[in-house]
Amino acid sequence: MRRRGGLVAAVPLAAGLVCLLTVFCGRPSEEARLRELIERAAARAEKRDVRGLMDLLAPDYKDFEGRDKAGTVGLITDYLARYRGVVVHVLGVELGPTAADGRAEVACEVALSHGAAEILRKLIRIGSEYYRFRFGLLKDGAGEWRFAYAEWEQVGLTDLFPESLVILKKLFPEL
Repeated sequence: MRRRGGLVAAVPLAAGLVCLLTVFCGRPSEEARLRELIERAAARAEKRDVRGLMDLLAPDYKDFEGRDKAGTVGLITDYLARYRGVVVHVLGVELGPTAADGRAEVACEVALSHGAAEILRKLIRIGSEYYRFRFGLLKDGAGEWRFAYAEWEQVGLTDLFPESLVILKKLFPEL
């Protein structure tokens, strides 16, 4: 019975500690919000949530090849139709400064694999494809970050950011 009483007393104490940390720590930093946006986009891609991905794009989004939101929907839909079980591992993220006008630049690298390739990679060390993305981000009227611009290129394992290599080694120790 004594043990149960301790548990009951610990719950309000833990709740109070969470409230206290929230007050002192405040809202997440802009850098944390930008990193979270990248992670959220990767998770939506893995879930094949094209509509959710499009919600993350600014209304006047353009990519480096001139695609707007509609063109990007077509590109992503086509990719997802060709490949099953897409897996996106966000690796290194480099944040540029956030400007007072609500703009920011972010570069990130991802390891991208799909379907059986992800399983085979673990069994016989087939590598993922690595991409470096550069994003122009913009805050919308509600203060939420949106992708306004994107460009990407495939990079080799030896061309990854040092941070990306550290993360890859943690994800895949056999590399």
